[in-house]
Amino acid sequence: MKIVQDKLRNRQALLVSGLITLVFTSLFLFIIYEQRMAAASEGVSRLQAHMLDIFNDNELIADAIGERYYHIKTGEQCGVMAQFVPRNKDEWGINADPKRVHSATGTIIAQQPSHNALCMYAAAEFIRGMVNELNPGSFDAHRYIIASNSDYFYWFMASDSRNFSFSDSEMAMDITHFFYPPVDFYTRLLQKNVKNKALSSTNFYTDKITGEKAYSVVSYIYDLSGKEISDQIVAYLVYDHSKPELEEALAEAFDNQILPGLNVELVNLTNKESLCLSGKCAGQSSYLVRNFSEKYALHYSISLGRFMARDTQAGIVILLAPFFFIIITFSLKSWLNESDLKVYIDTLTGCFNRRILDIIKRRDLSHCSVVLLDCNKFKAVNDTWGHAAGDRALQIIANRMLSNTRTSHDLVIRTGGDEFMILLFRSQASDAVAIAERISGQVTSHVFVVEGNTIPLSVSWGIAEVKGDLDAAIQNADTAMYKMKQARE
Repeated sequence: MKIVQDKLRNRQALLVSGLITLVFTSLFLFIIYEQRMAAASEGVSRLQAHMLDIFNDNELIADAIGERYYHIKTGEQCGVMAQFVPRNKDEWGINADPKRVHSATGTIIAQQPSHNALCMYAAAEFIRGMVNELNPGSFDAHRYIIASNSDYFYWFMASDSRNFSFSDSEMAMDITHFFYPPVDFYTRLLQKNVKNKALSSTNFYTDKITGEKAYSVVSYIYDLSGKEISDQIVAYLVYDHSKPELEEALAEAFDNQILPGLNVELVNLTNKESLCLSGKCAGQSSYLVRNFSEKYALHYSISLGRFMARDTQAGIVILLAPFFFIIITFSLKSWLNESDLKVYIDTLTGCFNRRILDIIKRRDLSHCSVVLLDCNKFKAVNDTWGHAAGDRALQIIANRMLSNTRTSHDLVIRTGGDEFMILLFRSQASDAVAIAERISGQVTSHVFVVEGNTIPLSVSWGIAEVKGDLDAAIQNADTAMYKMKQARE
């Protein structure tokens, strides 16, 4: 059957196998990719919830400090001014010595000792203690307070104040450059849209503490002492989101298992500045968006190339693809062979039928020989003993031809009712003669019995070498076979 499974069939099998492998590999990769994108969305959602929790905490702490500031100031419970000690010639502070800060309390640094700064320190310390008492282990380090006129700075974590100096602080020099003007107290308090509230966040800047790119969540501490509470504030409550802190929060959102190929970028929607938190964010052409606020959003995607190169399941699918291709190719070739057999095989004798000639003529037939065989007096067998006996006789003769030819090279073809052709590849006329004589002898010597009667079987044959044209060789072999048949009669 190898003669049938020619180059065309090989190309068909390879092409179809390649397409099937590509489709199924792509389908599996798509399913895995979609699973990873779903996991990415869940992780980013957790990060978004965490960031909104921090903002909501900041709002609650700002309101609590504002209330406490108002009560202790009006009740004259702020403490004594002697708590302020010089930090340097231009600064005063409480727990502000860079060499000996105490972690048990916060730190305040002021340009000059003032009653307002003292009251803010007392209020912030009270709220700081309450936060730590009610929520142990969840204290947020990088949170601090800045006076509305930048006269003082207070840090919840004293160590954050070590690198501060009014002389080089951009916020102290021009506070209006960093913060939006506040809305009135009740609007801020009753506003349910957290994303709108969070517009008060700063733009990106270089953090003095970490030296990294950062932005800050900003809440307002309102002045509650007036008869009409308005948009007057006494200070800003600020929480810094530095790049390392955001990267750590992202890792925690994914249980410290960042997905292979994940790109996460924090984007300032107002000026298009961005901060890459994971992967290679530059040039993300397609990404999903998750808004933190009206000002900041996360753009995230999974790079297809890095996903296929680094994802374990995707790697297994890609590694198995060649094996799938090979299996499919062999299976398809086998199926094609079986299909060809149904079309080209004579069901009675097991030989090829004459349809195979259309394929044979497309092949290189140089150095081939043709043997034509015809059953002698076959009509008499059919007429006398019936078609069943004739069919048995044909099967016996075909079996002798098949057993005397090379299965992988030669072709035995039933070209008519009792007519056969043998195509011998890479054979000369002498080889063909030897095979024809052997087949003829075996047919003649076979004892064919029908209903207790022995019926003689014999064949006439003719041979010819193929010299370019198969039809011409068949005609020459047919002429030689006819001469033998006439001689026997």
